[in-house]
Amino acid sequence: MSSRLIVTGDVFRPFRRANGWESATWKNIRWLDGIVGTAARLAGWEVSTVAWDEGLPDGHGFFDTPAFYDLLGLPVSIESWAQVITRPSLPAEIEAAIATLLDADLVVGSEMPDHLLRILDAAGTAVVDVVAHPVRFLDDLVMALRTNRADIHARLLRHAFDLDAAVMQAGWIRSKVAWMAPPLPLVPGTALVLGQVADHADTIRDLALASAMVLFKPHPYDRPDSATQRMMRGLGAVRWTDTNLYHLLARPEIETVCAINSSGLDEAEFFGKRVIRLAPPLHVHGDAPPPAAGGFGEAVPQDDAWCDPSFWRALRTGDDEDRPLLAPRANRLRRSLNADWGFCAIDRILA
Repeated sequence: MSSRLIVTGDVFRPFRRANGWESATWKNIRWLDGIVGTAARLAGWEVSTVAWDEGLPDGHGFFDTPAFYDLLGLPVSIESWAQVITRPSLPAEIEAAIATLLDADLVVGSEMPDHLLRILDAAGTAVVDVVAHPVRFLDDLVMALRTNRADIHARLLRHAFDLDAAVMQAGWIRSKVAWMAPPLPLVPGTALVLGQVADHADTIRDLALASAMVLFKPHPYDRPDSATQRMMRGLGAVRWTDTNLYHLLARPEIETVCAINSSGLDEAEFFGKRVIRLAPPLHVHGDAPPPAAGGFGEAVPQDDAWCDPSFWRALRTGDDEDRPLLAPRANRLRRSLNADWGFCAIDRILA
């Protein structure tokens, strides 16, 4: 394998700003370049990024997202993005231009849409896609990697994270919560509804009728006048809560958790809860390899080897991996993402 590596992400996705649109993922791509790009450069790769990011220096690839939508005859908007990523294909000349811009020995992406993965796979490009694993209550975040190459997938399996650790960590959190005052009066048979569920009113109504009590924890970005919150108010006997999710999951009175495809559902299972999924998960996590006929394997949850130069050196040369360059450190990935999703509140010595 030669040594050209490109770091990229969902270059199609826009984000509304006060004065127009910008990339929704330029920060994600810079974040991934800071970790994987740095490690790969130390491992001998020639690394560049491709992004809708006007702040990048020369030597990186610029994806002109407004021009892309203009070629498709679409305005720059979230609605156009949703339409694009669900199309079976794009015009051949556009797909060819994307494949050329991302031509490398290896493309490493941050949560690339399936549409972009298909274009790269059809072009014969080796890909590693880095997606967030839904379990966020461990000593650090866990990332899951998926690929379209059997040899890379085999290496991912060597570094698969043992999710029994999540079962054990959930036990530790339950032990802590045993000493904490209940956040509100709870009764056995309580159901917890997470996030935006307005399109599933009948299911939520049935759940409310079958449960001793229903708690609703809105998505932090959800507006008070959203369709979901209006629907939940219409159910009557529903209590709003902003209590830490892990405190709630550790309470034995809460027996069922319902959401569309929130990562909280996956987390709830590690706490022994029954879950109701209103839609399939965004990513399939597991150990299934890439199909022989083409495509991607399941996203394999990883230990922290993917952050180390020796991992990327091994992909480039086939050599054995060395000892990690940096010593393990709790919350390294959380710090890099500048986010904790509520874990640090429950992880304090006195919460």
